Amino acid sequence: MNDYVKWVQETLKVLGYDPGQLDGRDGERTAAVLSFQQDNCLAADGLVGEATNNALLLALNERIGASLINDSLATSQNQDVLALKNFRPEEFACRCGCGLDLVMPLKHFAQELRDAFGWPLTISSGARCPPVNQDDGGVPDSCHLSGEAFDGYFAGQMNAEVMAAMADFAVARSFGVIRYPRELFCHFQIYPRNSIVYS
Repeated sequence: MNDYVKWVQETLKVLGYDPGQLDGRDGERTAAVLSFQQDNCLAADGLVGEATNNALLLALNERIGASLINDSLATSQNQDVLALKNFRPEEFACRCGCGLDLVMPLKHFAQELRDAFGWPLTISSGARCPPVNQDDGGVPDSCHLSGEAFDGYFAGQMNAEVMAAMADFAVARSFGVIRYPRELFCHFQIYPRNSIVYS
């Protein structure tokens, strides 16, 4: 089984195409890829190259974004504004203005982090659409692409001890974290991950 092929199959299915069995094997998905490429004005060759990969990510993000909008309308917007008393909405959203936003649990976590440490928390990177993610050197399967990750730091306060404390705080709340000691920031994401330190 190929994890990337399975991701393509699952993404096509979510987007309304029939890739056949979600088994991570090449096979029936070619027709689904061709249909997706034709619907999105891509070269229709049945292969998932860089352009098709990026288009799949963008379409998936749009679907997730629509779902998040519906979810947020179902909750009290006033409560969210109060819960995020130290942040402006644009601090979490993709900087290009495409509308992709950070998921609410991570926004609340950012506020918890700021409250616990008592220092202003700078969000250096929140949600990122595929072009912004590429510009920022993000990996192709970055959690930023689905609004499920942000990078942040406490200006003037960052050192190994503070980063370790931030990581412990995140892990205790079931968030994933990666520490970047050279750049002095931490990456936080929805998917659980043990605390990782990049040199």
